[in-house]
Amino acid sequence: MKMKKAALATKYKFNVNRSVGMSTTMRFSLGVTKGIVKKALENSGIQNPDEIIERLEAKIVELQERINKTDARLENYEKETSKTIARLKDELRVGKQTALQIGRDIAQGFYEQGQKIRSKQGEKKTKETVLCLSPDGDLYLDSDNKKCYPMNKEKMREKLIKVLCSSRGYIKTADLAALVGTTNQAIRNSKLEINRKAKNRIGIPDLIIGRDGNGYRLNPQYKIKIQ
Repeated sequence: MKMKKAALATKYKFNVNRSVGMSTTMRFSLGVTKGIVKKALENSGIQNPDEIIERLEAKIVELQERINKTDARLENYEKETSKTIARLKDELRVGKQTALQIGRDIAQGFYEQGQKIRSKQGEKKTKETVLCLSPDGDLYLDSDNKKCYPMNKEKMREKLIKVLCSSRGYIKTADLAALVGTTNQAIRNSKLEINRKAKNRIGIPDLIIGRDGNGYRLNPQYKIKIQ
């Protein structure tokens, strides 16, 4: 059983004590990239920017790919855009200073768009409902510990919560049963009971969600801190 649990832990790539590294790159679509380039061309008085973008699409795609692999800093964006503009200066029929300014405007456009994305991601995170699971098995609302679901007498369900907390996505029912040490039917019943009690005692609906063929996971609207 221990070997099976270890294999499942590897399969689902979870560990209660893991720390997850955060990427510092940003992903920009081709549409966003074209919009940034178009605005920079317009700011420099370039005529027919749409025609130019269409004609130079292959080079703009190359720029997009490099930017998406670049650390999200303004100076890094300026370095990458300057490479592209240096190759396009003659095709744009502009002087050196104008070309440099277009490059800076494009880099600034990527940087500002990245800041908007980060801001939206921050807003999304603040909308998460944060719960805590104490060493004594109390599951409670972080902002109001009086809203509490005591799980100390429900060890299997408490373990189920801990296993789900340690995984980013869905875990198949059979695998979840093996990890918790119970049956598939017990997992299904526990999911219903945990959700019912979490709603009645804490005031949160659908703490655990399921999907046919995929299994179960914690609702991404909630974050549980295991203490």
